[in-house]
Amino acid sequence: MKVNRVSRVLSLVSTALCVGGWYAEALQADVLPWSNYHAPEIALPLYQPTDRAKAEAFFPLNIPSAQTAKFVPKHAAPLPTFFPEQQTCNPSHFSLDACILKTVASQEGLLQQITYLRSRNPQRREGAHWANLPNQVLLQTAVELMRWGHGQAPYTLQEGFNLLEIPSAKHTSQAQYTGYFTPVVEVQTWPDAQYRYPIYSSPVGADSNFSRAEIDAGALQGKGLEIGWTNDLVNLYFAHIQGSAIARFTDGQEVFLDYAGTNNKQHISIGEYLQNQGYQGSLSNAKMRQWLYQHPERMTEVLHQNPRYVFFKKTNTRPKTSIGSEVIPWHTVAVDDNFIPLGSVLLAEIPRVSRQGEIVGSDWRLLFAQDRGQAIKGPGRLDFYTGFGPAAEQATYHVTGLRKSYLMVLKPEVFRKSGAGL
Repeated sequence: MKVNRVSRVLSLVSTALCVGGWYAEALQADVLPWSNYHAPEIALPLYQPTDRAKAEAFFPLNIPSAQTAKFVPKHAAPLPTFFPEQQTCNPSHFSLDACILKTVASQEGLLQQITYLRSRNPQRREGAHWANLPNQVLLQTAVELMRWGHGQAPYTLQEGFNLLEIPSAKHTSQAQYTGYFTPVVEVQTWPDAQYRYPIYSSPVGADSNFSRAEIDAGALQGKGLEIGWTNDLVNLYFAHIQGSAIARFTDGQEVFLDYAGTNNKQHISIGEYLQNQGYQGSLSNAKMRQWLYQHPERMTEVLHQNPRYVFFKKTNTRPKTSIGSEVIPWHTVAVDDNFIPLGSVLLAEIPRVSRQGEIVGSDWRLLFAQDRGQAIKGPGRLDFYTGFGPAAEQATYHVTGLRKSYLMVLKPEVFRKSGAGL
């Protein structure tokens, strides 16, 4: 009976997050409250207790610092941080527990982190340049956060978790954010004068090493690799940059296009090229896209400055992250896992964006380190996933910037009491 209840819950989560028309509603204002789920219906991992006396071995002897990390930061070492007595998130709330936005997506993210971390060596330390924490500590942190979310933990967040403030290369007490999203690409299954830009699946052998210019010139034509053809070369280019897309076919069908590989070329920013050519505008995707549309005679020249080309595959699921989970809008983040471990849970203050693209407040959210990015390098460098379509693209511009963020780590004494093992 319990298995059936769990299956129904997971089925509901999957249905709620499927692609069919859902991306237009992906902004957080429309997410169901976490309280819609009842604690008995959530499957918790089975415990296999270990020797509690060894619990301290899983924690660093010292808080990560310039002395214990391979990376020597230019900013202050992270310290356990607690929120002040009076919260700014809501004048009527005085505890961290009350400030965190709880959603069905948060629950899904915790389950994903647990699934990933259970497959890892529990004693292996991750994030050696900064966090330097064993997978078992990260796993137990995610499990106890799930218990806390369902009212099963006999402690508040302040009592149960240390919050390690995440600094960045640009700020001693704030992480550096950008945003990424899944664009919508108009597609049909045959080429014509309008739909003339092919979307390729991954080739094999030497065919996978052609540059963007060579591929656009027809190097892969006639090999049966076309998923379809699109009518917008610029939109296709930015789908390559994002690493995924939604293909909206002319018959109304919509399918996900997920990352299937690259041509093994290094990414080169077209923004830098434009600046070297005298461009003085913003380097946001929206502004560069606008410039390219306004200068069609230079479109090919500019796009070919980036030789890297991304191949896609059709899928019935949301795009996959580096840990194999599906992306979760407004919760998945890409990190540099030399500093922040994959599988870890973060807490951050994120702008609340309306469907009209306006900031209408902010929320403290649980974020899940699940992805990597070629440009996401260094301490405190985070790329935040905002969802699907034009509204999600607009939201990325509001997210970009410096933001208060914390790595959540279960306190050693709670780690021991909870069983210290899975």
